[in-house]
Amino acid sequence: MSSKGIYEQYDNAADLLKFLTSSNVRTSILLSLNESPKNLSDLKQELNLESSTIIHGTNKLEKRDFIFKDGENYNLSQTGKIFALKLVNLIKTVETVKSQEKLWSDHKIEGIPEDLLLKIGDLNNSTIVEAEATHLTKVLDYFTQLLISSKIIKGVSPIFHPYLPKTIESAVLNGAHVQLIVTEDILDVLNKSNPEILTRVPNNFELYVIREEVREAFTVTENCISFGLFNKNGMYDFNIDLHSESKEAIEWTKKLFEYYLKRSERII
Repeated sequence: MSSKGIYEQYDNAADLLKFLTSSNVRTSILLSLNESPKNLSDLKQELNLESSTIIHGTNKLEKRDFIFKDGENYNLSQTGKIFALKLVNLIKTVETVKSQEKLWSDHKIEGIPEDLLLKIGDLNNSTIVEAEATHLTKVLDYFTQLLISSKIIKGVSPIFHPYLPKTIESAVLNGAHVQLIVTEDILDVLNKSNPEILTRVPNNFELYVIREEVREAFTVTENCISFGLFNKNGMYDFNIDLHSESKEAIEWTKKLFEYYLKRSERII
C-alpha cells in the first residue's frame, strides 16, 4: 500500500487510536481483561484505582464495544481482544527497542524479514552483552558457553572467528545436533583453514550455504539465543550481542533460522 493510502487510513483511525492510547486507565483495563475476565473488585485490587475511576473507564470502553459485562464480570469483546493484543505487541516493541537501543539504533536490520520485525517485541526479555575493557572476549565467552552446554544448535554465520570451527566440533563431538548456515565467503574460509570440518562429518552435523548477503549472525539452542548485527558501516560488531533464555525469544530466532534455511543449499 502506498504511503498516501496509509495516511488516509490514519485519518480514519486517528480518533480510535487516541481513544486507545490517551488514557492509562482504559489501557490498563484492556490489558488486564486480556488476561482474564474480572469484576470491579478484581480490577480495583489489580490496578490500584478507585472504583469510580474504573467505572468511568469501563463505561467508555463499553460504549465503544470493546468490553461487555456478563453478570459481575467485565469481558473483552472480539474487537476488544484484537486491539488488546495489538496494544500488547506495541508495548513490547517499544520496551524492546528502548531497552536494547544500543543494538537496534546503531546496526543494520534490513536482513530481518518484515513479519519478524513486526514481532520484535518477542525479544523484550533479552540482555545486551558488551565487551569490556577488562573483559574483551566477554561476548565470545558467552557464545562459546552457549554452544558447549547445548544439545540442539541452529546457527547462521556470515562471519568467521578462529574459535568457531573448534567450538562447533566440540559441540558435535559432545552429541549436539548442529545445523549451521554459512555464506559462500565463510564456506571458502572453512575449506582453506579447517578442511577437516568438512570431511570428518558425524551424522549430527549439517552444513548449509546461502548464496546471498546476510546481515545477522545468530545461534539458537533449546535453551537460549545469541544474536548479533552488522553496524551501519557494514562491519560485524563483535563487541555487542543479544542473549535471552525466554521462550518467545527462542521461537522468534528459530523462525529467523527457518527463513534462512529455506533459502540455503545443504552441503553436508
